Amino acid sequence: MYTIILVDDERLTLNALAHYIDWEQMSCRVVATASNGRDAMKQIEALQPDILITDVKMPVMDGIELCKQVHTRFPNIQIVFLSGYNEFDYACAALQHGACGYLLKPIDHEELASTMRTVRQRCEQQKNRLNSALLTSGEYLRELLQIGGNLLSGLADEVTTVYNHHLHLPADNKTFYFVFISIDEYALLAENPLAFDAPSGDFSTVERLEFFIAGLPSFSPGILTKLRDGQWIFVTKEADSDVLTHWRNQSANARRYISLFLTDNPQSLLSFTKQWPKMLQMRNQMVAIHGTGLIDKYGENRQVLWRKDPFPRTEHLIAAVQQNRRDQVEEWLHDFYDGGLPPGNISQVFVGSVSVFDAVRSAVAANNRHLQDIIEKDSPFFGRLSLMESMQSMKTHMRQILSIVMDELEASPVDRHIEIVNEVCKIIQNNYGQVISIDMLAELIFLSPNYLRTIFKDVTGKTVIEYATQIRMDHACLMLRETNIRVHEIAKRVGYESPSYFGSIFFKRTGLTPNQYRTHAKKGQRT
Repeated sequence: MYTIILVDDERLTLNALAHYIDWEQMSCRVVATASNGRDAMKQIEALQPDILITDVKMPVMDGIELCKQVHTRFPNIQIVFLSGYNEFDYACAALQHGACGYLLKPIDHEELASTMRTVRQRCEQQKNRLNSALLTSGEYLRELLQIGGNLLSGLADEVTTVYNHHLHLPADNKTFYFVFISIDEYALLAENPLAFDAPSGDFSTVERLEFFIAGLPSFSPGILTKLRDGQWIFVTKEADSDVLTHWRNQSANARRYISLFLTDNPQSLLSFTKQWPKMLQMRNQMVAIHGTGLIDKYGENRQVLWRKDPFPRTEHLIAAVQQNRRDQVEEWLHDFYDGGLPPGNISQVFVGSVSVFDAVRSAVAANNRHLQDIIEKDSPFFGRLSLMESMQSMKTHMRQILSIVMDELEASPVDRHIEIVNEVCKIIQNNYGQVISIDMLAELIFLSPNYLRTIFKDVTGKTVIEYATQIRMDHACLMLRETNIRVHEIAKRVGYESPSYFGSIFFKRTGLTPNQYRTHAKKGQRT
């Protein structure tokens, strides 16, 4: 349907034209009427119709002056004049100012239908020329953003001309608002289609979001150019964040996954192409810090929240997972992902996340085959993580996988405690000759000392120190029986710097001094 504005100072004629002609049969629709050229100009500025049908002689502003202004400001509008027989000279003059036809009063329906066929053809030709020009301007815009405006100022002028025509702006206008639209984590969404409030069909979430974005020019006047998968530039004469928010809020997924970055002031195409690399970088940094679905204004003085504190220690997270301390896990995730963007880019956070999860998996799943199987079933974890553009999304994803790990550990706490105690026993058996303390052991297996004391006593019936002493005494007895190593050297080998302290511990355990034990042992061997 092509839109029409009707203008005539004769109320009966205007009413007949508006209500008693079957415009729909001619693929047209009347959107407004006016009684003089001045009122008509206000309607034209607001509605920007395809066709203007106007009387020639009118008060305030006549049809010829109206035609001049419309032809200058809105050259794409097709103009048809109405005139009486005694106004034919006026009609001829009007044709010289860009009108495409005229109709004599009273209106003959066949003549009207014939004229409107010609007008519609011209509208269609104009539409095709404009669409072709828009496609070409899109190619030019992508080239300008890739190479830089200074080298291609001629292309920038051509694109500016097309934008002015399409947006019904004066030919000498040089500035526009630019909106950078992006689908955040589009690759992730393509891999994992989500429910979306769009017509049913076998489409991925990303495809549906693309359809949604393609409809933006119908919601708010502007020119939409696709730069690459998941990225568009929307050029408009007014960039109202409230209007764009209202548009995006029509869809829950659009609100969640589409980010919009607006230039804070109107600017020329050349100026925008110079700012583009910084705007793209700022978009990536803001999404990385604050998450997806942003609506923000870009300014050259915009500051990024950079990370000041070092990343929290991985051992603390492992200890929290081991003990199923979910509050401590959440606190660790906050310190890791909410402390600002580290120098470099989001890839550093991804690498750190992978390293952390590998450490957690090695610490808690090394001897738990069932847990290993669960983690392996979630093998796309790293693939999905690598596609994420925000630390908030990474945080959510890491929380989910850690929750799975803790759920499994919580489901079999006894088995897990046995696994931990066995690991501690192996450490003691392999290091009995070194200094052993509960704090040292707890740090090695990422547990708190008190928690380790509790589960070790529950599983073995002994304290950690009692078990370590038993291992040391067993090895000391073996050396006393089978070697001639002096007692003070044996004491050192089993972890005691003081031979006398070793002797007192040995006597409490066996009821004999080390030398007495060796003498009795050798007598027994001879017997």
